[in-house]
Amino acid sequence: MLEVLVLGTAAGGGFPQWNCACPNCQLARAGVLPSRLQSSLAISGNGRDWHLVNASPDVTTQLERCIRPRLAPGAGIRDRPLAGIFLTNADLDHTLGLFQLREGSPLRLTAPEAVRRSLEHGPGLSRVVGAYAGLEWRLAREEWLPVDESGLEVRCVPLRGGEPPRYDQFPASEGSHAVGYLFRNGAAVAGVFPDVAILDAALMSELTGCGRIWFDGTFWDEDELARLTFSTRRARDMGHVPISGESGSLAALSALGPGRVSYLHLNNTNPILRPDSAERRALEAAGLRVAEDGEHAVF
Repeated sequence: MLEVLVLGTAAGGGFPQWNCACPNCQLARAGVLPSRLQSSLAISGNGRDWHLVNASPDVTTQLERCIRPRLAPGAGIRDRPLAGIFLTNADLDHTLGLFQLREGSPLRLTAPEAVRRSLEHGPGLSRVVGAYAGLEWRLAREEWLPVDESGLEVRCVPLRGGEPPRYDQFPASEGSHAVGYLFRNGAAVAGVFPDVAILDAALMSELTGCGRIWFDGTFWDEDELARLTFSTRRARDMGHVPISGESGSLAALSALGPGRVSYLHLNNTNPILRPDSAERRALEAAGLRVAEDGEHAVF
């Protein structure tokens, strides 16, 4: 069995984004569209031992929303309700929450070496958090390894095109700056891939064996930001394969079959945030769906 709690589905900045007046954000502020917290999931092989995939700036709010019965602290006064945290990259929207989790016992973090080095060079994660709770680093590996005693196993999938975060001004570290994770318990396999720059045949092969997949839905198309904001950066310039287009994720992932793929890490400009949009209808007609904050999957 695998149990997944979707703690947040928005890209960096959340939805609505505090400094944005795009049409989507205005609809969210008016209560027409639901607000969304920043992207993160919790996964368990037994419903008791929970592991985060990324720690967003909204992490404490996310944990409180899910606190009963699944993510409640233990019997002790300061028992942490988390067994570990898996980091897909070193971006701030995936790691700032680590600073908020500094109280109590050491944090157990799993990440590629290049991600660890970015977090040490940039915000000085070990120096800051280590002064409070300490950190236990584990290297993300490409072979299946046990996560805990529940039977849950994990392996990382290095992703092409990942780059160091903008705050890391040191020479680029060798190795993967972005990964996804596959989790399995028995026959159940889940894939978590919130930041995918290149969707190639190798990655599609990895996804084929997954019963459920949470995938990068940041942008609908390449030029979304340029049309709606002052930015001139395209989707792939920011490390995200767009959903639409011949080389987009929708065309590729729809071949996996209906009901398996859920999009998250949704930028506030993305039209699939609107249930009545043509883009959302096209996505759902292809058998894919938009993940929702708080959804719970057991398979």
